[in-house]
Amino acid sequence: MSLDLLLQQISDPSTLSWKDETYDLALARGLSPGERDAYVAKLIDNAKQGDAHAILTLGHLNATEALPVLQTDAKSTEPWAGTARRALVLLGKGADVVEEIARDAVSSPAKMARVAAIIDLPKVGGATAIFALQQALVDEDGDVRVIAWDSLVETLGLTKRLQNPEGKRELTTEVEVMRVLLGSEMPALVKLGAAGMREVARRLGSGATAQQLGIAWRPKPAEAVFDKLRGALVDTDKAFPIDEITPLTGVARQLAETMIVRCLEEYDARVPDALVALDAAWTAPALEELASYHLTPDDLREKLAEAARQLNTT
Repeated sequence: MSLDLLLQQISDPSTLSWKDETYDLALARGLSPGERDAYVAKLIDNAKQGDAHAILTLGHLNATEALPVLQTDAKSTEPWAGTARRALVLLGKGADVVEEIARDAVSSPAKMARVAAIIDLPKVGGATAIFALQQALVDEDGDVRVIAWDSLVETLGLTKRLQNPEGKRELTTEVEVMRVLLGSEMPALVKLGAAGMREVARRLGSGATAQQLGIAWRPKPAEAVFDKLRGALVDTDKAFPIDEITPLTGVARQLAETMIVRCLEEYDARVPDALVALDAAWTAPALEELASYHLTPDDLREKLAEAARQLNTT
């Protein structure tokens, strides 16, 4: 009965949800050995025709019988080659096509294809994966850049070092501030975030340890200050708490300044004066960049240019 239902699903995939990437895995995993053989054979036949659901189902079922077909397709120029590469990763054979996965991560015209490859690269690991993920940090899409950061952190073995004792991230490390920068729509900030992550990867690759680089979770600093800052981010009638931010140092200070400078994405006129008051010289390139945009209001453009000039002379 289960096999009949699965075969019917293959013949009429309209029963699948738009978000389903595979056929019914729970049902497939309950098949008897003989039924499984018949089902896998049908999946392989469909995979040869480019059935993406069949290809990924084979990967999830660890159907090593499909390796010859998947390996051929993964190296081909067929439209479903990227899906075949994803299946090979599931089958533990991603290293065989890591160059192709890296190319997908950086160059695929389809956003979701880039995302899928970026998510797969940590499962493969190695220098090729790390290099591709560094390139993906400057993807044109902010969502993709942030996912690339997540994958690079995982590939570098830093994930647990950024987590609190409950296993959650709390934005208390310099590496996490880079993620905030990468999520910006301002190229100058993206460049800073990408450069910072590349330097982390370079130093780790040169033999430094995460501990030596100071990459480790620490308790949240100055929570009251950040609560006040978040209030000012939401309510533009409030002033940024400059006096409370000024004594902050290290990651806390960098995060506070980053939160403020990102308000420029909404053309927040409070930002230039706030950054000058904080002597946040590292933000000058972002101010200059926004001052050059033709969509920036004239009065804000003047404030940005003047603030950048002052910060560049400090």
